[in-house]
Amino acid sequence: KIYQDICNKLVLPNILSKFMMETIPSAERLFQFRHVFTSQLAANSLLQYAFAVVERTPNRFVFCNSTGKILSQDFRSQYNHGLLEKHNLPFRMTRNITEFIGPFLLEGVFVPSFTIVSSAMHSKRSVLEPILHLLLRDDVMSWYISKSSAKNDQKIQEAERQLSDRVWSNIRFVQDRFEECSPRDVTDAAVEAVKSKPDPIDIKVRSLVDAATSAEKLSMMPSAYQAWL
Repeated sequence: KIYQDICNKLVLPNILSKFMMETIPSAERLFQFRHVFTSQLAANSLLQYAFAVVERTPNRFVFCNSTGKILSQDFRSQYNHGLLEKHNLPFRMTRNITEFIGPFLLEGVFVPSFTIVSSAMHSKRSVLEPILHLLLRDDVMSWYISKSSAKNDQKIQEAERQLSDRVWSNIRFVQDRFEECSPRDVTDAAVEAVKSKPDPIDIKVRSLVDAATSAEKLSMMPSAYQAWL
């Protein structure tokens, strides 16, 4: 109820839209900006979901107001005993963002871009694996060292061996999320064609968008998230 009161009485959903309309008065340039912004947002949102990024507060949502490109700064994953932890909200998609991109770009650019980037990452699974291993190993080791007394090289190497299974679990976590967001395989097109309500091939991404824009889930976020924006 408090969340709804803030949304209805205090914070308008078109703050970002009005700001960008004043910044870019040309309708043609504004549409081009929104198109680039939406495709960038899709890639950024995929990374938020795949790496279970936390602290997605407004001050970490940075974009260039002339090109529409989004800066992915200060990505921090949350670990539970060294393992990536799932969240109720897959990525930041609050009212001002959805209002600015609009339903047509959400359906026509955001969802397809999210799906295509995810599919591309999944298709290069073997190439991506060593990169993810380096990234996630360093992240887990930084998390472990910050919570332990392992300061010399020998203890750090021993800790790295002990945490190896958790690192590989995190790699599978990220790669599985890329896979599940890829287009759904259609084994029998004829069977799909006769269904009264066939499932879309991007059904997983659509379910994530529904979760990210759910008023109930947004209302449960901490105040620092500023879900009403």
